[in-house]
Amino acid sequence: MKKVLLFDTALGTSNNGDEIIFESVKSGLRPVLSNALCFRLATHIENYSPLQMLHPGTKLSAICFQADYKFICGTNLLVEDFLRIRPQWWVHRSNEKIYQNSILVGVGKRTDYPSIKNKYTRDLYKRILSSEYTHSVRDEATKEIVEELGFKAINTGCPTLWMFDENKCKMIPTQKSDNVVFSVSGYSYQADPDRDRQMVQCLLKHYDRCYAWIQTTDDEKYLIELLRDMQSPQIEYLYSLIRFEDVLNQGNIDYVGTRLHGGIYAMQHNARTIIISIDQRAEGFYESNNIPILRRENVAELGDTVESSFETKIHVNREGITAFLSQFQ
Repeated sequence: MKKVLLFDTALGTSNNGDEIIFESVKSGLRPVLSNALCFRLATHIENYSPLQMLHPGTKLSAICFQADYKFICGTNLLVEDFLRIRPQWWVHRSNEKIYQNSILVGVGKRTDYPSIKNKYTRDLYKRILSSEYTHSVRDEATKEIVEELGFKAINTGCPTLWMFDENKCKMIPTQKSDNVVFSVSGYSYQADPDRDRQMVQCLLKHYDRCYAWIQTTDDEKYLIELLRDMQSPQIEYLYSLIRFEDVLNQGNIDYVGTRLHGGIYAMQHNARTIIISIDQRAEGFYESNNIPILRRENVAELGDTVESSFETKIHVNREGITAFLSQFQ
């Protein structure tokens, strides 16, 4: 029996997009996990102590030291500096042992940095990441970073896209639906009130009914401000993946918005999707996988794009995914 430790990137976050990613990672790893005993630990919170590692008989010690495989489950987790005051990934010298020989699965880098120059950070990566296995990363920029650190990597794309083949893409309509789910990012560094308001006004004009996908608490606050001076019909806010899925499963609905994984989740449920590209993540997904995007600086073209007919043609590195998974058979 194989034992697998999953480092859960959705626990302890305030972003429902991480839940979309983690569930997709588990689905993508199904050939490995189906006949294994699985355990989970979080990456975003400090849910363990060095004291738990001192005695070899503790449950945590047993999980970490007896695991055949340790997978770090997606999202934009790689940072350029582990010495930051508030790192997204809570890994440091005191808990590095639990991560030793970990394998990346569809992981991306957090910001647009060309290399990792901090010696402490480089050394920590070399102590926690596996040198035996080839890692799975979600874009070319992350692949370059991982290889620069001295590891082998395959650009498999994000696991949220692994399900897409020609037949899956054909299930997504080419024509505009009557209704739409839209999203805006409330993070201050991603907000653009003028263009985001223009997007929402366009959607209210072109669709009969509008839903708003709220991926974080910041999104709701930001959207309320955007709508404050607008004459708009009732918009239903979707706060949970359960409700989001229910609305998507009703059919006759498109997705338009700046939330990348909200858009991918919509495509997973066969909704025609236009992702408004606002950062290097969406651009990287477009370059590697041909996801349907419209750059935010071109939001004036959104009305024409919505009314146009287009096919969804996701490109997936199937050979790379197979090569990555075959290491664990």
